[in-house]
Amino acid sequence: MVSAIVLAGGYATRLRPLSLTKPKALLPILDKPLIDYILDALEYSQVDNIYLSLRVMADKILEHIKNTNRNVIPVVESERLGDAGPLRIINNQYNLSDDVIVVYGDIYNEVDYKRLIEFHQSKGCDATVVGTQVEDPKRYGVLVVDDHKLIQIIEKPKVPVGNLINAGVYIFRRKLFEKIDGLANGNAISISRDFLPKLISSGTCISVYPYKGLWMDIGIPSDYMRINLELLTLKYPKGFIGENANVSEKAELRPPFYISNRVTVGDDSFIRNSIVGRRSKIGKGSYIEESIFMENVQIGDFSSIVDSIIGEN
Repeated sequence: MVSAIVLAGGYATRLRPLSLTKPKALLPILDKPLIDYILDALEYSQVDNIYLSLRVMADKILEHIKNTNRNVIPVVESERLGDAGPLRIINNQYNLSDDVIVVYGDIYNEVDYKRLIEFHQSKGCDATVVGTQVEDPKRYGVLVVDDHKLIQIIEKPKVPVGNLINAGVYIFRRKLFEKIDGLANGNAISISRDFLPKLISSGTCISVYPYKGLWMDIGIPSDYMRINLELLTLKYPKGFIGENANVSEKAELRPPFYISNRVTVGDDSFIRNSIVGRRSKIGKGSYIEESIFMENVQIGDFSSIVDSIIGEN
């Protein structure tokens, strides 16, 4: 049996105004909520019990889970606990497996959790941190590694000491969560700033799994835009038109593009390198390029929209 905890309770302040009305975990990536990619990957890897740690706009995520018939166990925080605090709470309330996968609910990745578990077990350590390489590591926690073992984590270094960063995916032996109690002191507890350094200083063996696939923290709007358009190019280089979409024969769609279900596109409109969410309507003579429309967006006739994110409704 393998358990997983998905951490999806944060404020996402850097993503405002998008996150003022929708939690980051529900923001669409190629017209599909981010949380669904995470849950799909865990279910595909045959994770038995998935616990969903929620706080900010928990009601909206709970409604989505209900509507999609997900077999997950939601745990709603009554106070701000940080990202490590929920691990302690869930461990005390539920019968977790000996090894527990922990995933941030605001990061897009394509980690193969079966391979990750095999790597973790082969190294014989009590914890494993997934590391990935990025061009600009100054926004992240940089991992200092020696022979696949984590020896230090440096948060947001002004002068980078490498470009291998904390990818926000972990495996912990359940017994380690007991150490979080000693970190509490009434404060919110961070995995990277509090929990991992304590494990390192106490001599806990922490292996580092090198991940080389797609990875993106959608912490700011430009990152959110970038992962959407990168995936659009990778997955639909020739374009995609969904069921029941009504696209005028006089419209010009230039790949890559993603036209979702029940979208209407008027005469003489031009769309390139853009994602149009379900039930949206684009009037006639409009010019759309390098943009993302969420669900039920209404665009009037002869509009020009470039390099923009348009929110739901």
